[in-house]
Amino acid sequence: MNPVGISLREVLRLPVMSNARVLSGEAGLDRVVRFIDIMEVPDLKGWLREGELLLTTAYSIRHDPMLLPGLVEQLALASAAALAIKPGRFLHDVPIEMIQMSNKYSLPIIQLPNTIPYMDITHAVMEQIIDKQASLLRMSEGIYKDLTSLVLDNRGIQAVANKVSSLLNSSILLVDKTGDIIVSSPTDTKEIPSAHLRSWNITVDQQVEGKLFIEKDELDDFELVCVEQARLVFSLELMRRKTALETELKLRGDFIDELLSGLMLSKQIIINKGTQLGLKPELLWEIAIVEYRSEKAPLFIETLRELIKDGSQRRSTRSYVHVLPERVVLLLASLDDDRGVQNLAQDDDSWTGILALFLGKWKGARIGFGGQTKLWELNRSYLEAKKAIALGTRINPQQQVYRYKDIELFQLLMDTSKTVEMDKFVEKKLSILQQYDKDHQAGLIKTLYFYIHTNGSLMETAKHLFIHRNSVKYRIDKIKELCDINLDSFQERFSYYYCIGYSYLYKNNE
Repeated sequence: MNPVGISLREVLRLPVMSNARVLSGEAGLDRVVRFIDIMEVPDLKGWLREGELLLTTAYSIRHDPMLLPGLVEQLALASAAALAIKPGRFLHDVPIEMIQMSNKYSLPIIQLPNTIPYMDITHAVMEQIIDKQASLLRMSEGIYKDLTSLVLDNRGIQAVANKVSSLLNSSILLVDKTGDIIVSSPTDTKEIPSAHLRSWNITVDQQVEGKLFIEKDELDDFELVCVEQARLVFSLELMRRKTALETELKLRGDFIDELLSGLMLSKQIIINKGTQLGLKPELLWEIAIVEYRSEKAPLFIETLRELIKDGSQRRSTRSYVHVLPERVVLLLASLDDDRGVQNLAQDDDSWTGILALFLGKWKGARIGFGGQTKLWELNRSYLEAKKAIALGTRINPQQQVYRYKDIELFQLLMDTSKTVEMDKFVEKKLSILQQYDKDHQAGLIKTLYFYIHTNGSLMETAKHLFIHRNSVKYRIDKIKELCDINLDSFQERFSYYYCIGYSYLYKNNE
């Protein structure tokens, strides 16, 4: 904020200026005088200040009066207040070019009587400026006391906003750095429709955390003082909120780590802490683990946060993004009703559908989904999400989305293979196809896997393999010819699907 000043009209009303006369630039009489100085040298570049009233006898340019129009232009470009001249002794006539320049820039030229000492003028003007500064300082202290007392009395940020709005006689709006409204006055102000907007940054720890908008085109000195004090109090409030948020994030992060690790906590403790930290125990929760390439991590995570925030708002819930090195754990919440996300597994508006669409735009990213569960069983969903990625990438590395319920059978297969002899059974089923693939690089086993996986769809199998559907048909016919498989039989399909899955897991686990 600029130093406090008084208008040229107020200066001209001072007794010491009673015989002064405005020669030109009358349209600029509302300019504010903040400083007063005397011209002693012809070159003023770099010395002029905004709001400066320059006094001169033109002595330093007495031999070249035509420099005066340029002086007026310099003053105008520096947003000075006015030029006051004592003509007569060194300047007998004010050049017409100077008058024209003065009117062009609305920068007043004031003629001073030769009998008035500069000291009398500077003393009178500065006395008025200092008195006004002192008065505004007292007002500033009063405003700050009023606003801080509202905070200390725990009246809330709305009470502060209402007080500021009243002092300014204007609608105000405080928004955070994302553009979300923190507080407004009047309270029903969702946005300020007028074009007469002014805004100020609200900083915390030298970082912009919000903006204060005021529906006024121009503010006087008193209103500017109000704004400065409001900014200070709002800054303190945002600092308090930031500290509280950082503490909450730390506590929630620690609690999430406890839930994911399977730390032995009682159900009641989890319910109590979850309720306090925003993880509502009455909701259904599912864990999704996202793995991504680190070169675009900040943009990826920020975009993912916005996606989860938007999806949560549509569900009237609140989900969380928990960032770990090289991966992100998503705690996805859904309402526990008859519809349920389990019934929406193929819906584009399900968490699976939304995140599958999102990851399609990020090469190299992949996600594993655990099953839905209650908050106190979240570790189970977390382990399922980890297994979904670990096993899913062995079976189909090109895929991006893996659900535990789709690979649960193979998890059981891995577990039972430790105690049951599977190799001979698998060899019996797949040896012919394995040998043919080895000899001809034909990809028959992979084709058969996706053909069974897609319920016999040539088109869907072709999409998975990136080949034409006719090529898929040729391969299936070849498989039937080599192995005498009846793919219309559920038992045959299941048997081969089971064996191919085992071979993939075994081969990639060696």
